[in-house]
Amino acid sequence: MGQYLDLKDHFIIREKPLKTHLKIDMQPFYDYYPSIRDTKAIGHGVRFLNRYLCSRNFQDPDAWNAKLFEFIKLHKYNDRQLLVNGSQISDHNSFLEALANMIDRIREIDPDQDHSEIAGIMAGAGFEPGWGNTAGRTLETMEMLLDFTNEPTNTKLENFISRIPMPLISRIAIISPHGWFAQENVLGRPDTGGQVIYILDQVRALERHLQQEIALTGLNVKPQIIVLTRQIPDSAGTTCGIRKEQIFGTDNGWILRVPFRDRDGHPVEHWISRFHVWPFLETFAEDAAIELLSEFGKRPDLIIGNYSDGNLVATLLSDKLNVIQCTIAHALEKTKYLFSDLYWKDLEADYNFSLQFAADLLSMNKSDFIIASTHQEIIGTEDTMGQYESYQHFSLPGLFQITGGINLYAPKFNVIPPGVDEEIYFPFHQQEKRIRNQSAAWENRIFTDQNPDIFGDLADPAKRPIFTMARFDRIKNITGLIEAFGGSEKLRQQCNLIFAAGTTHLEDSKDAEERAEIEKAYRLIEEYDLHGSIRWLPSINKLDTGEVYRLIADRRGIFVQPALFEAFGLTILEAMLSGLPTFGPRFGGPLEIIEDGISGFLLNTSKPVMIAERLEDFMAEVENNADYWDKISAAGVKRVQEFFTWKLYSQNLVRLTKLYGFWRFAFTGNPKTKMDRYCDLIYNFLFKERAERLG
Repeated sequence: MGQYLDLKDHFIIREKPLKTHLKIDMQPFYDYYPSIRDTKAIGHGVRFLNRYLCSRNFQDPDAWNAKLFEFIKLHKYNDRQLLVNGSQISDHNSFLEALANMIDRIREIDPDQDHSEIAGIMAGAGFEPGWGNTAGRTLETMEMLLDFTNEPTNTKLENFISRIPMPLISRIAIISPHGWFAQENVLGRPDTGGQVIYILDQVRALERHLQQEIALTGLNVKPQIIVLTRQIPDSAGTTCGIRKEQIFGTDNGWILRVPFRDRDGHPVEHWISRFHVWPFLETFAEDAAIELLSEFGKRPDLIIGNYSDGNLVATLLSDKLNVIQCTIAHALEKTKYLFSDLYWKDLEADYNFSLQFAADLLSMNKSDFIIASTHQEIIGTEDTMGQYESYQHFSLPGLFQITGGINLYAPKFNVIPPGVDEEIYFPFHQQEKRIRNQSAAWENRIFTDQNPDIFGDLADPAKRPIFTMARFDRIKNITGLIEAFGGSEKLRQQCNLIFAAGTTHLEDSKDAEERAEIEKAYRLIEEYDLHGSIRWLPSINKLDTGEVYRLIADRRGIFVQPALFEAFGLTILEAMLSGLPTFGPRFGGPLEIIEDGISGFLLNTSKPVMIAERLEDFMAEVENNADYWDKISAAGVKRVQEFFTWKLYSQNLVRLTKLYGFWRFAFTGNPKTKMDRYCDLIYNFLFKERAERLG
């Protein structure tokens, strides 16, 4: 691999790489992980890990039962022991004996009896709260554990650890520093889009699940979730300058904002692009640790990082607080920008990829587990490289070579697709759930209103609408859709193009890439003379987007996501659940959301003419088959309802946290320490030094 990377470097710098060229190899430090052998098992890390743990149990049951007992015994909540009292039950043998006796006693009790009525009996035998909220559930939980110790299987281990508060997950910190993180007036601003929606929906669903799960254990605990982001004093009409803000639809979910500080310790007033945040993140993490400990009253139970910057901060916090860490990439720039590693020097001034790629490597390798939205996000397809796969071997010529980056066969990868908020997004034909005033106001705004922030009038608003909605940057490729529409006589005759993105006023944008796309959009509109058939709205508030999708569906329109690459595609799920026939790129996550030709359509978005041809084919089929639009619409709704819900997501995330928490405990003192120290060296002598120079 080293020779291959040397050859690639040679073609870029036109001389043999220096012998002092830094080479980084993480692979020797993966000895502490059992290794997956079958590529089909990649993305199902916890399933593999459970099988491994159970096989170890078979080899030495006494040792593993002792380990499991110690894990059960150590868990407390606010200094109150959960599950067992170690002073009364001394070792795993006496525990198993007491467990069997307690099962016999509870079998004689009415299963509907509340836990409070049997608490005295349990406490006298050394058992504390947390087994269940009723006698029947307590009995089920205890029988699960006894059954597992007698016949350990991966399913039994997973069911038991998922059932009990071990650990009790009640305090979660979700890290997302960049962009404008708020609940209103931020979507469409630079660096602000699907990730904000993802996290807010995630918080609401997680809180509901935790409340239900904790109630079933018999404990009276109120979960708390904090989204840690950056405070922007120059908040530009948003709430991003406010330190703390409760999340709509939650009892105890909060946005906590901590400012970036400059070298003199003063808060940075203005917004900063995600590509330039790196010099501020270490101090931000230090300040955030203090704030989180103050808000939670103690350390969190789980830290979730988002995107490259959030994952690096999560890594720093996890190290400092000794908390289990989950990594979520959302989108890794390395696969979005072609040859961004080889030509990093040409892109460094604008993107700082040397820092971003180093940060990605650190967080991937140090995190306890990684969540991907799709399988191909990890290992790609026959035609495309996976986001994580691209971090196995690569080079930044003249700076460093990664001869072994991330190990895809380590069982830390798990596929959990996000869901859709079904209170906001539901099929257009469910008229009883729609708000009449909201529908009327948005119908006028989308199709006919004259307003200074809207560009374009529709000569015939009754034409079938083609709709898209995204940030206005190059990767989202809205200008590619404009060009596809403009170059197709058939589409222009049959349809109108309506899109919501950023702002219609160039002077209102401060982002260079967005400004370039705005200028390109106006140029294409003039070049193809699209006046009368195009309508451009600024970004739409999330709470209104569901009704916007439904209004497009009322007119039997379609939704097109024309991105050159899409890591997942939340707007695709939202549009499908709203009943819109949906088109998405075949490059990225949509490949695993859309069943091509059944529940939607996959596009080759690399050329506008290819987008146009697929849309033309659909329009022709609709003209020939009166039921075709309804067929695709119904299949899209069904697909989302069966496989992409936040309820499933929340269940899986909490389950993973508990199981990887057990793994973290079971292998305390293992060679992972060596991996951590190696990563610390890279952080201090490569990343930190370069970041400080940038600042």
